[in-house]
Amino acid sequence: MTNRKGFRYVPGVVLGGLLTAAALSNGCTAANGGGPGGAAGCSEFSSGGVASLSIDAKTKAFVQAGADLVAVASALETSVYTACKNIDTDLGVMDTWSAKTSLDDQTNEACLQAQTKISAVLNAQASAQASCTLSVSGGGCTVDVNAQANCEASCSGMASCTPPDVTVVCDPGQLSGQCSGTCNANATCEGTVTAAAQCQGSCEADCNGTCTPGTAPQVHCEGTCMGKCSGTCNGTATPAGGMANCSGTCSGTCDAACVYKPGTPAHCDGSCKGSCTGNCKLDANANVMCGANVNCKGGCSVMYTAPKCEGEVKPPMCTSDVNCQGSCQAHAEASAMCTPPSATLECSASAMASADVPKLVATVKTNLPALLEAIQTQGQIAIKAAGHVTATGAAVVQSAGSLGLKAIACATAAAQASASAAVSVNVSVMASASVSGSCGGPTS
Repeated sequence: MTNRKGFRYVPGVVLGGLLTAAALSNGCTAANGGGPGGAAGCSEFSSGGVASLSIDAKTKAFVQAGADLVAVASALETSVYTACKNIDTDLGVMDTWSAKTSLDDQTNEACLQAQTKISAVLNAQASAQASCTLSVSGGGCTVDVNAQANCEASCSGMASCTPPDVTVVCDPGQLSGQCSGTCNANATCEGTVTAAAQCQGSCEADCNGTCTPGTAPQVHCEGTCMGKCSGTCNGTATPAGGMANCSGTCSGTCDAACVYKPGTPAHCDGSCKGSCTGNCKLDANANVMCGANVNCKGGCSVMYTAPKCEGEVKPPMCTSDVNCQGSCQAHAEASAMCTPPSATLECSASAMASADVPKLVATVKTNLPALLEAIQTQGQIAIKAAGHVTATGAAVVQSAGSLGLKAIACATAAAQASASAAVSVNVSVMASASVSGSCGGPTS
């Protein structure tokens, strides 16, 4: 098993601030005494009516950020739980999760069972000298700079807040868009299965063209091998050590460049020259036109068309109030548009002869993207949002104490619910990472 793309899980869900905020709010008389407190005094929080609240703007911005985080955490965990259940069902695993009393526990159990079963299937193939390779590509989140600007304008009481230019506030390496010129060396052409990228570099998915081995001494080849073919040549088994100068079609491994058969893209562990059905990280000496409907990320020879930021953007400086900034940044991040990565598990012919492997290949393609989304895209942006809510929560709850019972109740409800939501985000990310890791994918 090999992992074709490295991902990093940033454990940014720090619950201390949110739990402190909830504890502080519980010390208020209105929250603990006869007056309305917590969710009981703020039905708008749980019913989706935050916009109609008549409370001060700063508390309202925090409450909205908390509601956004709760919504994202719930949707994310439901998606992860469903994906793990589906994997279990597809692989014939007995149901041990439905009886659990909380979604957190159900998710942990379903994903643990999926991890265990996948590991068993792939370990059995490894023992039989068969191999499977996981290809992961694409996925990302973009934050709308307008959402944060509009929030800060409302939170600070300003009539307007001019959104920053995305090309200025985004890290140049995370800026992407349509590039009518050439995508710079070391930048990335973001291809997909439906819109393959022109590639001269490292292809995360499948290469259709010529693959030259890189650090790996050989590549899997289904086509013309320009070196020594180990496997079969024209359907006939090659001798031990392989056959040099296979003039026909090689099926196996090749120690030099492999020209894949037309229309049959395959994994390329080296440098791909042709088209790529996922992200292509261009070589240091490459300048490529990525192709129609394929974005370039990391540098274009001309101005991008419809640029967007695939990383964190610097907030607009509409107000010096750090609570407004934190709440509005969390709101913008929780409202981000995200797409999951794609995943393909490709196994050797000997592995596919097993009854379990074809089932695993099919369920990985269908269900692993939801788990990868928790690790890399939606989960990561939710972690950032939780961090901003955490940093803001205690201060907002304390200041709400002088702003009326409704503000106290709603700030309390948002702080308590956000703490629970942050835990659920962490469960989703860690459970997803365990299943992905069993496939040879991202774990941390």
